[in-house]
Amino acid sequence: MARQNSNFMFGASNIKSLPNESVPEIAFAGRSNVGKSSLINLLINSKKAARVSSKPGCTRQINFYSMYNDKFRLVDLPGYGYSRASKEETIQYLDLIEYYLTQRRNLKRVFVLIDSKVGLKEIDKDFIYWLTYNNINFDVVLTKIDKVSQENLDTILESTQKWIDNENVSIHQISIRVKCKVAKVRDEFFKFTR
Repeated sequence: MARQNSNFMFGASNIKSLPNESVPEIAFAGRSNVGKSSLINLLINSKKAARVSSKPGCTRQINFYSMYNDKFRLVDLPGYGYSRASKEETIQYLDLIEYYLTQRRNLKRVFVLIDSKVGLKEIDKDFIYWLTYNNINFDVVLTKIDKVSQENLDTILESTQKWIDNENVSIHQISIRVKCKVAKVRDEFFKFTR
């Protein structure tokens, strides 16, 4: 499979460094180490465009990836929850994330990644409440589905659907190890940029 026409643009560490709002953006959010960078690499068919770390809490900036000559962008948000940053740095990047999510006019959808091995945690629920309160469109992505039994996955899926209780929110299931459905996943995610 050919690599998608994509480029890492840069990482924004403050409001002034955010790129212009000329093209649609879809963002990926979730707890630290939930698989955001791995999912972005899968979507753009690259093993190292987005830095993947086994240590949670390393990303401290908003990373932008230009797709198809900047027709739209994928945005990798720092993980919420555990951080290796100082308290001051953490407050700074949380403020940046809040500004980005509430003020970005070209943000079309946020994909909230949930580790299917553990399901929704309180911190995920708090973030989803916050998105709902701020009228930010989102979908949920269950990651690492290859690491749980079908029975456990069905239970996590059912409890997530029941808790969210919103027909406008889709719940996607992803495994970066199962690449046969990647084209369908890309279509489902990228449709928000049209």
